[in-house]
Amino acid sequence: MKYFFLLLFSLVCYSTKAQSAYFTDPNWNYFYAFNDYYLEKLEFLPIISAQAGKDYIAYIRNNNRFIIYSNGQKKDLNLSNPRYFAKDDLMAYFVDQQLWVFQQGKTKLLDRWAIDNFAIGDQILCFTNNFDKFMVYSEDSLQVLELWKVNQVKAGDNLIAYLDVNNQFKVFYYGTKELIEEIAPRSFKVSKNVIAYVSNLEDFVIWDRGVKSTIQYQIPSWYECGEDFVAYVDDMDQFVVYYLGERFELLSYKPSMIMIKENIMVYADDFGFLYAFYKGKTIRLQSFVPDKIAIDNDIVVFKDNYGYLKGMLYGEKTDFSKEIAQDFEVFNQSLVYKVDRVSWVVFNDGKYYNYP
Repeated sequence: MKYFFLLLFSLVCYSTKAQSAYFTDPNWNYFYAFNDYYLEKLEFLPIISAQAGKDYIAYIRNNNRFIIYSNGQKKDLNLSNPRYFAKDDLMAYFVDQQLWVFQQGKTKLLDRWAIDNFAIGDQILCFTNNFDKFMVYSEDSLQVLELWKVNQVKAGDNLIAYLDVNNQFKVFYYGTKELIEEIAPRSFKVSKNVIAYVSNLEDFVIWDRGVKSTIQYQIPSWYECGEDFVAYVDDMDQFVVYYLGERFELLSYKPSMIMIKENIMVYADDFGFLYAFYKGKTIRLQSFVPDKIAIDNDIVVFKDNYGYLKGMLYGEKTDFSKEIAQDFEVFNQSLVYKVDRVSWVVFNDGKYYNYP
């Protein structure tokens, strides 16, 4: 495992958009970028940190300089060691109290005095500035949501849920602010298009694309959100998923293992079978629970009993590796795995890319 994390690899793969990836060869400490099927050596010294979005890589060089690599070009922002947060479509970074964003190849100053309540998703971010105004940035537009500092905030990929200064529960979603509850909920969780919460009256409620549905009049013992779905344990102790207005009863008990990331949930039953819930379908993946399971957008990867990588891609069971893998990781729909001490393979859009 320790050798794998020297790899420092991250990539994003969409068949119609540029690919972004980076890794460090631990034998020479060279820092490489993989962008749109092209591999380029960016640094000859080990970097300090890096993060990747769909079509860019942000990293801090050995000398603390902040660099953005996009469209085959390195851009030195003349900054030293800023805080930065990279998402698929949007990156935010701080220079003292200045808040900047990088999106679609361009940098933009949002506010000179961003101080609190910062949260970011793939397409949206929010913050409170020095004048206590609560601001949101979405669809290349910055606007004031509240004139006073808010009490609590969470960001999904495309929405902001928050408690305002009066503890009213609100959401901002595609340009519209909506009051969900007059009284603050006991708890709430968010993801893309959905909010799940326990109301002040202990009702379990799901807000789905502007439609609010009371699921049960009792606090669930467990609940969590993924993209477009909410998984929970109902009042009969059944393991249930709400997806696009439908209820899917998966098990009569809470699984011993549950993993949720992006639009996939992986779980195991009491017999040790491994399953994935993906876009309304349940897929049995394996007859045992592997030691390591990696999931991301549309993909699940694990080792079989022989060390080969198997899993699911776009809802179909898939054999990933041609070789035995020492270690592996996934980033969006792409997979990187370590073959031996000096060799790695990237599986991307049905093709294999070998390094070196």
